[in-house]
Amino acid sequence: MKKIVIISFLFLLSCGEPDNKPEGLLSKEQMINILTDIHIAEAKANRSQLRSYDSIQVYYKSLEKDVFKKYKVDTTVYKQSYTYYLEHMEVMDEIYTAVVDTLNMREGFSRIE
Repeated sequence: MKKIVIISFLFLLSCGEPDNKPEGLLSKEQMINILTDIHIAEAKANRSQLRSYDSIQVYYKSLEKDVFKKYKVDTTVYKQSYTYYLEHMEVMDEIYTAVVDTLNMREGFSRIE
């Protein structure tokens, strides 16, 4: 729920701003891969046996750091790219459609195995 509120807020802030691509903008494909892995990391942290919220957050941050390391992306470039795509909701919709499709496909494969 928080994510929806944040995305909506950022979308409203972005209306009418010029199209300034940040330096090192991640491609749509890179964003799809990173966001897919971030959502998997989030689910893994939430399903962990950790009991306290703080422990889950620390574990999630560790998993998130591993995702950025895997794709050789620093958090600043990721956040700038994420913000840019939020300002271009048509593209962000395409990205998240692909993320959801990928997650659904992976879930389907895991059920088959």
